[in-house]
Amino acid sequence: MLYARLRVSSLASRLTKLRKMANRQMNIAEDRAVKRPVVLLTPDLVEPETEETERHYALRANYAEAIAAAGGIPLILPFEREQIASVLELAYGVVITGTGPGAEVARHRIEFERELVEKTLEAGKPLLGICHGMQLIGEYLGGYVLRDLPDMLAEVTPHIPSAIPNRLAHGILIETNSNLAKWAGQPTARVNSLHRHILAGAGRFRVTARAEDGIVEAIEGLGGGFCLGVQWHPEYGLTGLDRRILGAFIERCAEAAAARSAASGLGPADIGLSAIKAKRQ
Repeated sequence: MLYARLRVSSLASRLTKLRKMANRQMNIAEDRAVKRPVVLLTPDLVEPETEETERHYALRANYAEAIAAAGGIPLILPFEREQIASVLELAYGVVITGTGPGAEVARHRIEFERELVEKTLEAGKPLLGICHGMQLIGEYLGGYVLRDLPDMLAEVTPHIPSAIPNRLAHGILIETNSNLAKWAGQPTARVNSLHRHILAGAGRFRVTARAEDGIVEAIEGLGGGFCLGVQWHPEYGLTGLDRRILGAFIERCAEAAAARSAASGLGPADIGLSAIKAKRQ
C-alpha cells in the first residue's frame, strides 16, 4: 500500500510539473505574439507603359525595417479590396506609406487606401500615415490636398532639399497638449522632407505640427484611438522623435493585441508590452 501511494504521489508531482511547463510555453508563445504585433504596410504600385503584366508593387526596405526595429512584424499588403476585412483580422496596425514627390498616385492605390483607412478606423486599430499617407488620411477626414507646393513657400522652407531624405531639412513647430509634443518633449523639432503636395483645410483631425512657412507637417485624428499622420519620413530614424513615433505606434498595436488576447481568454502578456515600451526609452 505504501509503495502504491508513493507511486501515485510521484505521478501527481510529474503531472503538476508538466502542467507548469505547458503553461510557461503558452505564456512565452503569447508574449512573443504580443511583443511583435503584425502591422500592414501599403506599397506603391508601379505601372510601366509597356506591358500590363509588368505592373508590380514597390516599397523601400527601410519602412519594413523601421517597423521591425520598433518591435512589429511588417507585412506588405497588395491592393485587393475584397480582402481588407480579412487581413485586418490578422493585423493590429496599419501604415499608409509615401510615394515619390509630386508623383501621380495610381487611382487603384488611392481607392484601396481610402477603404483601408475607413475600415481601420472603424475597427479602432492604430493608423499611421507617412508623407502621402498623411495627406490621404487628412483628405479622408475632411481636408484636401494641394497637388503642387507653391514656389514661394518652397523658397522659404526646403521641402525637397535632396532626392533622398536622409538628412534633416527644416524645423517644425509643435502644438502643445498633443501626442507629438509629448514624444518630442519640446515645442520644436527638425525633420527630413521630400514632398511637393501638401495637406490643407480642416476636418476630423487636429493639426499638431507645421513648418516655419505654415505647411501642415503632422495631424492627429479626433475620433479617439491612435490616428497619426506625419509629412516627413520617420522610417529613416534620423532623430529620437522619429524612433519614439514608431515606438508609440507599435506599443499601441501591442496593446490592441494584448486586449484581444485577454478577451479570448488567453490572458494578458504584460512582459511583452514592457519589452516594447523599453524600446522607446
